[in-house]
Amino acid sequence: MDAELRRRMLDYYDERAPDYEEAYTLGTGTASIADPAVFTREIPQLFDVVRRFGQGRFLDLACGTGYWLPHYADTCSSITLFDQSSKMLAEARLKTDRRGITDRCVFRCGDFFDSAFEPAAYDRVLMGFFLSHLTGEQEPILFESLRRMLSGDGRFLILDSAWTAERAKFNEKEERQQRRVNSGATFEVYKRYCDRADIAGWTATYGVTLEIEHFGTAFYAVSGTFAR
Repeated sequence: MDAELRRRMLDYYDERAPDYEEAYTLGTGTASIADPAVFTREIPQLFDVVRRFGQGRFLDLACGTGYWLPHYADTCSSITLFDQSSKMLAEARLKTDRRGITDRCVFRCGDFFDSAFEPAAYDRVLMGFFLSHLTGEQEPILFESLRRMLSGDGRFLILDSAWTAERAKFNEKEERQQRRVNSGATFEVYKRYCDRADIAGWTATYGVTLEIEHFGTAFYAVSGTFAR
């Protein structure tokens, strides 16, 4: 993905921060499957996955507005919220303030590809709808970073957009999408969907043991560990 498209995607997420969660609560704003109920009915299943996952030193990578935070925060000893969008992080901070947990949270703003993460610094890493914005060339960088930053028995969880027969009615498997936000502005976003075969391929390519926690019409959830 070229630098200009990455910049436009940052502009998009900055602009969308106030209404970003409508993608989950209303099933709107995704430039994808037309029926919003396809999205909203799967979200409670992802909540359950996240609740089971929260533990120890936790990194929410590409945390956005901290939408998943209420479902993992109570079982984590420390929480790092990382995102490239300062406006998204501001929304996430509102959540930590309301829950009274800001004192055990760290907020980091930056481009993932320009950021350093301490080795073995986290027991759990959550990535919500981040992988699908990475190209095939960028994907190995993500997995190598996960290997370094996770503790010996650390675990990652990927929540993202599934490539399914229903999705194929509206999208290409890899494409640039035009998305409109509530202000009326439009932005170009890169999106790459994964199917079960793509996920299975991570085992051999990256040396991970995987568990598919959910694979639905709209979303998937996959947790994994690295062979040490």
